[in-house]
Amino acid sequence: MDTPLAIAATGSAVSAYLELIGTASAKPVVLPLHDEAVVGRDPQDALASDKFVCVPEETISRRHARIRRRGACYFIEDLHSRNGTFVRGQRLAPGAWHPLHDGDELSLSSAQMVFHSLVIPARDSMPPVITSSVDATRYAAPHDAPASAAPSDLEISVLRLHAMAQVSIALGAVTDRATLIERIMNFIFDLFPAAERAFILLKESERDPPKPVAARRRDGSMQDPATIRISHTIVDEVLNKKRAILSTDTLSDRHYSSQDSIVAQAILSVMCVPLIIGDEVLGLIQVDTSTDPFAFSAADLEILTGVCAETAVALKNFQLYADIKGLLDGFVSASVQAIEERDPVTAGHSFRVAEYADRLACALDRSDDHELRRITFTREQLREIHYAALLHDFGKVGVREHILRKEKKLHQADMRLLEQRFRYARSCLERQAWRELVQQHLREQLGLDEFRRRKDGIERDLRIEAARLDAFFATIVAANEPAISAGAAAPQLRPIREYACHHADGEPFHLLDDDELAALSIPRGCLTPDERRQIEDHVVDSYSFLILIPWTRELAGVPAIAHGHHEKLDGSGYPMGLKGSQISIQTRILTISDIYDALTARDRPYKQAVPAEHALDLMDAECRAGHLDPRLFKVFVDSRGWEPPCAA
Repeated sequence: MDTPLAIAATGSAVSAYLELIGTASAKPVVLPLHDEAVVGRDPQDALASDKFVCVPEETISRRHARIRRRGACYFIEDLHSRNGTFVRGQRLAPGAWHPLHDGDELSLSSAQMVFHSLVIPARDSMPPVITSSVDATRYAAPHDAPASAAPSDLEISVLRLHAMAQVSIALGAVTDRATLIERIMNFIFDLFPAAERAFILLKESERDPPKPVAARRRDGSMQDPATIRISHTIVDEVLNKKRAILSTDTLSDRHYSSQDSIVAQAILSVMCVPLIIGDEVLGLIQVDTSTDPFAFSAADLEILTGVCAETAVALKNFQLYADIKGLLDGFVSASVQAIEERDPVTAGHSFRVAEYADRLACALDRSDDHELRRITFTREQLREIHYAALLHDFGKVGVREHILRKEKKLHQADMRLLEQRFRYARSCLERQAWRELVQQHLREQLGLDEFRRRKDGIERDLRIEAARLDAFFATIVAANEPAISAGAAAPQLRPIREYACHHADGEPFHLLDDDELAALSIPRGCLTPDERRQIEDHVVDSYSFLILIPWTRELAGVPAIAHGHHEKLDGSGYPMGLKGSQISIQTRILTISDIYDALTARDRPYKQAVPAEHALDLMDAECRAGHLDPRLFKVFVDSRGWEPPCAA
């Protein structure tokens, strides 16, 4: 067994470990920790070996807790384990991060362990040694040229270097192609004071010809890219031969002077540079002027070539980012489709909920409520809500199919068994009645008339009992239908339970057993308490699955948003019983969208679709009961976000 120090020395990534105590081994059991690890009973196929700490105890959940390092500190989170996670005797709230300190005693159900940290914190008392300092913001802020006399060559060089630095900063900060193109156009006129016009051509794909996407003049006026007259000679030279071109006194250049576009626009000097990354040409940037035949120099061409090289890298990154986003969108949609295939009658629910949530989130800025109108979701936050809505029922992949597809309070097999039991009860009554008549005849030696009289009486009694059994079964059939609300009158099942039946040997039996009576007595819906618990566990399972996905920083909130979609403002929801402000605005949006579709969906087997007006009335009652956010619900109603999605 490795000692803690030996484990720490095996690699720099191990900076903490768990010491499992109370084991049969004489030596301590040491479990190394890296930057992040899930602690659980069984290894997880979805996690690398260094991302999972296996503690083979039966009382520990498969995914019991998660430990994460942030800087020099470690934190632990309970993953909704069944038996809980304790730090120094205090039970952790599921989903909340708790800091760990060296020597903390942990209890994961019956497993006892001690956390040890090998990270030495920085000594805050030692001030840093500063030899010199400059104001870095001067190099990140836009530069305004002085309004004095014409700048010298040195000043021009400094301005160009500053503009080049600005280009690099812009390329690093911009997150979409349109903004990048806008900024590049601005910087071109800073870099080249003699430039009068600039335009950019880009290819949508490697096989497509380049198309103008932006065109501007120095005075800021925009030009419709579709109206640009392009010299095909220049474009072919740049794109096909991958060469940067500088042409001074263009009208006298024999290569270009015959081009209609050059003559028509009176272009005297031009620079045209391809946007190249590797062997792929993404497009080109052209800068030109019609006033100075020698406006640009070889040094200018080198600068523009450098700008184009950086721009090409950024454009390729955006293209790859778009490809990755498309891949993620497709994977999420395919995953949701696969999960919903397990329950075809509710297929489409997650996609409709996502569209309802998108509409409601986008409608907040049109609300009459001033506080809600101040809430503005970024594009990334809207994607977060969209993904959370799509994946909010992801955990249903672990729900058993006969529960997931349950249509009525009793399963079909249970109803068939109950129907056979009623037939058996009727047969037992008939057998007992006719047997009793035979015994009477043998004891009393009944005459023919008396025998017929008693036979007629038995047949009359049997018809009465048969009618009663038929009424009982009709009551059961009615009770088996799930109610949408708990206010519906419950059928009287107690007389059925108390009805006396006997086997052929005289042993008594009931028409309804205790489990059947409990199921038929459910006031709302069709799930027994145990089945409802299994269904409700899908929320926890969704969270457990979703946290295994390495979401980007912009989408890191997806698991938490999906996790709380069954919480209620008064704390009566599940799985954590959150209240009020503990429930995020994104989760409240998802909750309203989910409830509305559950009420109005036409594909639910256990209920008829509720008309939209009635569904809104039911949700309004939930708002007045303190379960839903009334302000968000008002926006949902006023914006008509409840209207059926186009794809529904």
